[in-house]
Amino acid sequence: MKVNTDFYEKKEEIISETEKELISKYIENSNDLDYENRFPEKITAEEVYHLSSSSQNILNWYPFKKTDTVLEIGGNLGNLTEIFVKKCKEVTTVEPNFIKAQAISKRYNDMENLEVIVENFSKIQLNKKFDYITLIGSVPRVEEIMGQDMKLDQMIQELEKYLKDGGKFLIAVDNKFGLRYFVGNPENILNRKFQSIVGYSNEPEKIETFTKSRLERKLKEIGYYTNFYYPLPDYKIPNVIFSDKQLPQYNSVDKYNPYYLENSTILMNEIDVFREILKNNEEMFTFFTNSFLVEASKKAETIKYKYISFNNMRKQEYRLVTKISDEYVEKQVVNELANEHYENIKKNIKQLQEQNIKTLDYEKEGKIQSKYVNQELLLNNVITKALEEKNEEKVQKIIDLYIQTLNINSYQEQDYKKTVFGKYNIEIKDKNIIKELHFQKRALWDMTFKNCFYIDGELYFFDQEWAEDNLPTEYILYRSILYTISLRRFINIEELFEKYGLQKYRKIFEELDNKMQEKIRDNKMWEFYNQNKYFDIDATIQEVKNLNMRNKAQQGAIDNLQKEKNQIQKEYEEYRKMIEQRLSSKIRKKIEKILRRGKEN
Repeated sequence: MKVNTDFYEKKEEIISETEKELISKYIENSNDLDYENRFPEKITAEEVYHLSSSSQNILNWYPFKKTDTVLEIGGNLGNLTEIFVKKCKEVTTVEPNFIKAQAISKRYNDMENLEVIVENFSKIQLNKKFDYITLIGSVPRVEEIMGQDMKLDQMIQELEKYLKDGGKFLIAVDNKFGLRYFVGNPENILNRKFQSIVGYSNEPEKIETFTKSRLERKLKEIGYYTNFYYPLPDYKIPNVIFSDKQLPQYNSVDKYNPYYLENSTILMNEIDVFREILKNNEEMFTFFTNSFLVEASKKAETIKYKYISFNNMRKQEYRLVTKISDEYVEKQVVNELANEHYENIKKNIKQLQEQNIKTLDYEKEGKIQSKYVNQELLLNNVITKALEEKNEEKVQKIIDLYIQTLNINSYQEQDYKKTVFGKYNIEIKDKNIIKELHFQKRALWDMTFKNCFYIDGELYFFDQEWAEDNLPTEYILYRSILYTISLRRFINIEELFEKYGLQKYRKIFEELDNKMQEKIRDNKMWEFYNQNKYFDIDATIQEVKNLNMRNKAQQGAIDNLQKEKNQIQKEYEEYRKMIEQRLSSKIRKKIEKILRRGKEN
């Protein structure tokens, strides 16, 4: 690791108090990059953004090659730097802030393939070219990073001389009309509500904002082809990434978890609004998406992965990345902590094959892959569509086939202690209930509607990560119904529970589900995503009233100042007239005196 200060001119370093605290609390006091283990019970967006693997999701899936070289523009506290140094041959990070550059140096002091150059770009000199130049969240810092104020297209033109033939820019920016700003989340630059939407019209200096069409046009004008990706909830802490090759549909847009700044007052449920937009016009998604990741190059390139998803709310040892291409779906670990879980998934694939249950998953060269199938054939989508079309016979036929498949090799168990309920200490008052259930020796309990395709009348399961011994298949059906949210728009799920005899098990299944989820769930991240779970419209109305009151108070102060100004002006005019009168009187007397003397002489 090399810190290059050859171009650095000592100056007052401007860094936020939050960033200073993160450096002193985490980076300076640890040689371990796993900062998440030291997060407090209540974590902030800044901690997640600067220090967690979740914020690395924006590029940790990207198909970098080990021979690639990267120029990172604006390293910040170095969270994305970790991706580049681990996946690429050589990394140069330009960070104009000396304090931040030191933080990057501390994080990666044992990485020999990293050089951090301290100074803005106008003062440094580079004698090499790169395969990638990254501008991830750099635009709000453009003047600090580049040494002068400039637009994004000017910034790219200034940097492109350091790009190899066939090289690419990777750019991440917020969308001016991101839906999260309409529902009440403050924008990222000034941390004020609605400012992005109105174009920062009250700011003394115009802040550059982007829509897809404007960004695409600007890059085309300077000679670049583009591939657009759409990270949700945003590029800072992505949970899912769509692309033009696979945009969300109204029944698939709920695959991400919105987050908002602590104590934000949110007007409405963001996902519900997206769903209604998509039901009316799917093309409008790219207008309202919250941010963009753009791959820009001098020649047209094909997107390799068209959809990427992550498990941000899991403990680190269970976090995976799912990447979908045109031909296959691939899984990879987020970090080495998840390697054991990855190996367990391979065991689950073999189990399905041995039980003659159809699966799309397979192992190839040590990697877990699946055949790609159109998302319209997902079982939850097929059932939802049939309900929408009021085809109850089709729904009944499919669910009967599903239950039949779950019950392959099932058995009756009478000993409570041997069951999953005994393992997790689930209290069951009437132990006879146990005798009614259909148990599996090793149950893959995520064989839900969402993890199954319905192809030519047959079920094909995929993405089976979890296994539990001596678990009832009725519990799996319960989870399928409970977690297929789209069903609720067409049918009362209580009726489904009653129809399939699940209602009497509801309490013990709910308790079991909570305990099994707790084993997987990262409670700190869970709380982070749920700090704005309830949307308080009354509080929002009150906030608007308070704002109006503040505006009225400000207007009253302005009116008072205007009155004072008018009074001062009036007094000034009176004083001026009085002076003029006195002066004119003195001058007149003096002139008269001079005239009298003339007559006397």
